[in-house]
Amino acid sequence: MTGQKTGKTFFAFAMPEEEFRGLDEDNCGLCIRCGEVAVGCVEPDARKYTCEACEENGVYGAQELLMMGLIRVTEEEEEGGTL
Repeated sequence: MTGQKTGKTFFAFAMPEEEFRGLDEDNCGLCIRCGEVAVGCVEPDARKYTCEACEENGVYGAQELLMMGLIRVTEEEEEGGTL
């Protein structure tokens, strides 16, 4: 998906509930700029943390992404991608 204000492409994610719970319990986040997992020290409501992989402010907590509609919890494993 391309952001209306920034014009940048960002990732959305689809994952089984078990994987989502694991991210949330392990304080992991996801970068909406490059799609990488940010391990540890990411609060569930984190917004715009710096990504170690791409160095953009695109890491969000798992719960925050769910509320934003950028994580879709599925019954089976599906690959995430850009919206």
